[in-house]
Amino acid sequence: MKIFFSHIFSPSTTKPSRHGIRNLGQRLVEPAAAITDVVEQRQSRMMSAILLSTALNMIIAVIYFLFFSSTPNAAFVFLGADVILWILYILSRTRYYQLAGVLSLFVLCFMPIFHVGVLNVLNLEGIINFLIANTLTITISSSIISVRKTILFVIFDALTVLLVPFIVPSVSYIQVALTLLSNIIISIGILVFAQHRNLMEKDRLLEMARLNQNLEAELTQRKLTEDLLAYTSVHDPLTDLPNRVLFVDRLSHAMKRAKRHKDFMYAVFFLDLDRFKVVNDSLGHEIGDMLLVESANRLSATIRSEDTVARLGGDEFVVLLEDIEDAEDALQVAERIQNNLAMPYDLDGHMVFVFTSMGIVLSGADYEQPNDVMRDADIAMYRAKGKGLGRYEIFHPAMLERAMTRLELETDLRKALEDQQFVVHYQPILDMASHRIVGFEALVRWQHPTKGLIPPAEFIPAAEETSLIIPLGYWVLDEACHQIHTWNVQHSYDPPLTINVNLSPRQCEQPDLVQKISNILRKNKLDPSLLKLELTESLIIKDSEYINVMLSELHDLGVQVHIDDFGTGYSSLSYLHTLPIDTLKIDRGFINRLGGEDNGMEIVQTILSLAHNLGMKVIAEGVETDEQLSELMAMDCEYMQGFLFSKAVDSLEAGALLEKAIGEVEG
Repeated sequence: MKIFFSHIFSPSTTKPSRHGIRNLGQRLVEPAAAITDVVEQRQSRMMSAILLSTALNMIIAVIYFLFFSSTPNAAFVFLGADVILWILYILSRTRYYQLAGVLSLFVLCFMPIFHVGVLNVLNLEGIINFLIANTLTITISSSIISVRKTILFVIFDALTVLLVPFIVPSVSYIQVALTLLSNIIISIGILVFAQHRNLMEKDRLLEMARLNQNLEAELTQRKLTEDLLAYTSVHDPLTDLPNRVLFVDRLSHAMKRAKRHKDFMYAVFFLDLDRFKVVNDSLGHEIGDMLLVESANRLSATIRSEDTVARLGGDEFVVLLEDIEDAEDALQVAERIQNNLAMPYDLDGHMVFVFTSMGIVLSGADYEQPNDVMRDADIAMYRAKGKGLGRYEIFHPAMLERAMTRLELETDLRKALEDQQFVVHYQPILDMASHRIVGFEALVRWQHPTKGLIPPAEFIPAAEETSLIIPLGYWVLDEACHQIHTWNVQHSYDPPLTINVNLSPRQCEQPDLVQKISNILRKNKLDPSLLKLELTESLIIKDSEYINVMLSELHDLGVQVHIDDFGTGYSSLSYLHTLPIDTLKIDRGFINRLGGEDNGMEIVQTILSLAHNLGMKVIAEGVETDEQLSELMAMDCEYMQGFLFSKAVDSLEAGALLEKAIGEVEG
């Protein structure tokens, strides 16, 4: 108690602020530390506040009856009740706060009886005391207990009024009737207000429950949405496989585990579906998607549950094998994957066959980043794809060196195109009937600033892959047309010199190819009949319908078409009858065998006979010896080119060759 009162009435040298008064009020109703439940703390504070207010009001009553009332002895009844209420106030700040509230009700109920019965007083003050005490009883009761239990105290209060005539014989029931009626009316009013308050509280609780239910539903939906977003952010929407983000994360964990445990091994496969583009383009994207989904299912069924298969995009997949015994385990899984994916697919009635190219990286190298592992697996996959369909290759550091060299080459190619580092060399084509130069073949060379002159075999494949061959091819065509027009103007050849220019497959895929060729001819004022475009035999039969349209447009333009490297690898010659082709160029491989032990005379003779029967001319390329020249002339080969006459030279040397040829003719 001493500590309690010293805590409340601690001295202060400053005037209390509103904040200080509020803190004092909080301390007066603060529950004991033993009450930790929030609800119990709130109920204890309410009970303490009610009893503190009632006890303070009781002090006012004591002062009134002691100094201002005609019955000062009544002050002792109120004082006794007040002492009890202060005790109950202290009790209300403990775990027994509910008991303190109930006992305070009984004190207020019995106090009027003591007042009337002990002091034998029933005057106006007595009636007012009855009403005040009963009103306090019902008010406090309605605040701390249910309405039904409060009715019991209403009845009890009414009985106290009815018991007065028995306690004081001089009082009749008529005298207490008004008091009893007022007591009942006031009690009913308090009960109505309490019931109304309870109904409002119930409605408020129902509304809060509804809002809480809506909030819970919203939170549940939000959680589901967040979970869905979290899932979709790391999974492929088409195949439901992990995507690159999740795969990189799992690979990162595997790499860290491999660093901690030397006996832990993993392997990464980088897969690409061969011929997927053919399926996608010919049967449609829907069938292509079905192929990807079925391939994903087969991959998932092939590996263990602890391994990971992911889709990177397109037809590229990656697989992570964890905790394998050795490299042989990885290779067995690789073969199993290729066998499963090579089985036929029944896709909406279409029977489809695909193969899988695969690059493999085995743990052991000192990798620091997951992307480095995937990069090397990708490099190995392209190495496998370059060797044919349905193969796999294990990564070797030398592959990365070649890839870096290739990347450097591609970068240099782009810069070379921007800086105009390319030059055109010209190899003369001779007419064997007149032994004079009738034209040239334009061959591109790369004049590298540090590496010197680079032959086409070293950069044309890279230019094809990067599509740089398209602008490069048009540049060569423009340069060659300009040069041949210049020579024809300078020397007035009759017939005029012609120019042969190679067309790459990538150029032939361009829909505006013929239009661009026409523009270049018009720009350089070159007669279209003097331009001869060389196409490979493989390109001619690749897409006969499209090629037929393109060749027809070139023929209508007046440009001639030559088949380059004829006779290599294709047995069907039906296209020669249907396509507008003017000349066949015999592959140098057949020419090289002329005059040797493995004489290719029969093949060359067959090609010449075939061409002549179809009304075509023939150029033999790669002629290097007099013996080859003699045999070709004996077989009536019309045109030749090769080192025996001249290698490919720049425009200045080619011009000198022309000057020399003109001088010999005039001499």
